[in-house]
Amino acid sequence: MAELLKYIYNTSFFDTYADALAAVIPTFDRSTFLASFHTPHWESLELKQRMAFLAHTTAKILSLEYPEKVVSILQLIEVLHKLGVKDQNLEYIFLADIISEYGLNDLKISFYAIEHITQFVSFEFAGRAFILRYPKEMMRQMVKWAGHHNENVRRYASEGCRPRLPWGTKLTTLVHDPTPCIQILELLMGDTSLYVRKSVANHLNDISKDHPNVVVEYIKKWKGRSENTDWILRHGARTLLKNGNHEVLHIFGTSRDIAYLMENFQLENNQITQSEPLSFSFSVTNLSAEQSVFRVEYNIWYVKSGRQYSKKIFKLAEKPILSYSKLECKKQHKFQDLTTRRHYAGIHKISIVVNGNDSEPLDFELKI
Repeated sequence: MAELLKYIYNTSFFDTYADALAAVIPTFDRSTFLASFHTPHWESLELKQRMAFLAHTTAKILSLEYPEKVVSILQLIEVLHKLGVKDQNLEYIFLADIISEYGLNDLKISFYAIEHITQFVSFEFAGRAFILRYPKEMMRQMVKWAGHHNENVRRYASEGCRPRLPWGTKLTTLVHDPTPCIQILELLMGDTSLYVRKSVANHLNDISKDHPNVVVEYIKKWKGRSENTDWILRHGARTLLKNGNHEVLHIFGTSRDIAYLMENFQLENNQITQSEPLSFSFSVTNLSAEQSVFRVEYNIWYVKSGRQYSKKIFKLAEKPILSYSKLECKKQHKFQDLTTRRHYAGIHKISIVVNGNDSEPLDFELKI
């Protein structure tokens, strides 16, 4: 099993961070600071709780005045760079939380802090408090940041206002009306950075869950502009494609109405342990009179702790099949626990999805 993320806060991290604090704060008491993290309370904390504890402990040893806190944090970032810490490290994201905790009443200085800190650690989570407090002001600023010279700031312009950012506070107003977001995304469609383009695609995918027609019209407007914009659109349409949206399937070259035959769907073993993959196979025959593109996926219905099911779809292939020709598919699906998914014993289900059309599922038992 992968090591828990909370253990990113290890001896190496604290040695480096304490060195940086000592360089910025003349009165820094290294021993007292480090002692705060060698307690049973610290050991009991999970990742987000550890981040909050670090933010609180750091804020206490900085100046009481918010503007000076910001200056010290920016100096810390300079020192951390000199000590070899790279940009966009998850372990230092707590520095952004200090700004949202102490800076909500000083928007001008916070704009400055966000613009500079997000170049070092993503402000996508901490910044949501500002959007909730100052929606119009923040979205106007996001438009400006969309043209910033630094790719991390441009990415924040998109990622920071994603309506349904995973693990972030939902931005209900933007869920209901994504119009302010669309303006920002259009400014970033031609971005030279893949990092930014991925965020734009994920943002579009968020919007598609609540406003599929808005994203369909957006795709029609932008498709064919360039290879990069087409990549954004396809990635941003992934939920619509997985849901078998007729119009989006057609835009990307296939259709739910193409005649086909899916047969010989079988499991190698309908009882497996967690250390064994689920092996399955099937075939898809194109019954239409011409070559057609087929999007082939499979659904897994995972049993959850409360015995309910949670469905997740996985892509297998997207390729043309000649008229009356057959595509043979074989796949192994693993059930290793991840930081984002834990597996439970019980009867699971699997089905095959061809161009958005779902087959009857087969049952299999997972033994833990």
